[in-house]
Amino acid sequence: MMLRFSGLLLRYVDYQRTISIAAPTLGDALRQVETRFPTLRQILRDGEGRIRATHRVFINGELAPAAELGTPLADSDNIEFLTAIAGG
Repeated sequence: MMLRFSGLLLRYVDYQRTISIAAPTLGDALRQVETRFPTLRQILRDGEGRIRATHRVFINGELAPAAELGTPLADSDNIEFLTAIAGG
């Protein structure tokens, strides 16, 4: 599957927009990427290991509800991580 990063998250994956991973679930895919890029975990997850509320995860263009880490994935899936931007 392809994991896609943009914006703020790019600096935590050495500016690689896409990363190819083979994993059975969203949580497994994240663990693999976090092993390669350890600082990503601090930005992407909260203290309990959940994806922070400031990030949105889309699987094949559809918002993953509450970014369930047990969500099963297929080799053909595209996962995109977006960060909400606040301002005033």
